[in-house]
Amino acid sequence: MVGLSPKWVGVISDTASTSTLVAMISARERTTEYGLARGGLQAAAAPLVVYASAGSHSCVEKGALLAGFGRENVRMVPLDEAHGMRPDALTALIERDLTAGLRPSAIAAVVGGTATASIDPLRAIADIAVRYRLWLHLDAAMAGSAMILPECRWMWGGIENADSVVINAHKWLGAPFDCSLYYVRDEQHLVRVMSTNPSFLQSSVDSQVRNLRDTGIPLGRRFRALKLWFLIREQGVSGLRARLRRDIANATHLAETISAIPGWKVVAPVQLQTVCIRHEPAGLAGDALDAYTRAWAEAVNRSGEGYLTPAMVDGRWLVRISIGAPTTERDDVEAIWAAIQRHAAATLETCRAAADGQDQPKA
Repeated sequence: MVGLSPKWVGVISDTASTSTLVAMISARERTTEYGLARGGLQAAAAPLVVYASAGSHSCVEKGALLAGFGRENVRMVPLDEAHGMRPDALTALIERDLTAGLRPSAIAAVVGGTATASIDPLRAIADIAVRYRLWLHLDAAMAGSAMILPECRWMWGGIENADSVVINAHKWLGAPFDCSLYYVRDEQHLVRVMSTNPSFLQSSVDSQVRNLRDTGIPLGRRFRALKLWFLIREQGVSGLRARLRRDIANATHLAETISAIPGWKVVAPVQLQTVCIRHEPAGLAGDALDAYTRAWAEAVNRSGEGYLTPAMVDGRWLVRISIGAPTTERDDVEAIWAAIQRHAAATLETCRAAADGQDQPKA
């Protein structure tokens, strides 16, 4: 459905956090030539380094820390104007670390960055990974679902040179939580890193089956594949594609509507279903604008008319509108935009009244 070649093999886990941790451990073991069977990282000749897009989810840094890389050895790669990872900055960081005697190990890129649904230039990043022989993990937890649309697959062009990718079917695709799809190109490496075979787990059919205890962290797991199977059977590929195309069209329409209103700004490219906005009324800037942004977003959330998620990007707060629920239609999008304008206007009036009160001379 997402166009991956047969070279990829998948396993279903709970969340992208677990999948990312497995990717970081796999990268560590390839760099150290399976150091876990010897002295582990404590016997490594030089510190190993991970490079992550500055737009990546916090689970990337957390996975690197839990895999033992250490916070000092995690590099956040700067972003370009479209909020994608800068390949030139990535190369510069790798070269600097090599000169310092460190060992670059892994790159974590994103398609559908957490704050702005940003898209890293994966093909250029993959070329760098191949050149320096680094593990390339792609976090496509949210946007990976869009790869069922042939017209969106340019977003992960170069995926054939990645080593692992995660897609959360429980996000935009609509499978019930939790259902995280983790794919690798080298299953034998994954099994060598993750396998365990104590006597009490051995059975007479071990040679006949693919034992999922050897493909991830947990020994036991729920039948997560069943709910994904039901989703695909119930809606069909054509139905899923129609729903995602509807969401992208609604996001594009909303972005165009907002951009046409003076004082309102769409602050990141809208290529999927996330619209990032800010209201910038005259007389508000800096910290005052940030406080106002968070206040009107919270007012919308308290009203129950919708749920918005503020985020800080480039040092300033913005508000994210995620259009991806199965039942969300154009009327719903127009309703939330009306609610945003209404609550923003009321919040602005309150802010200005408070400011006028502070400016009054005291008796």
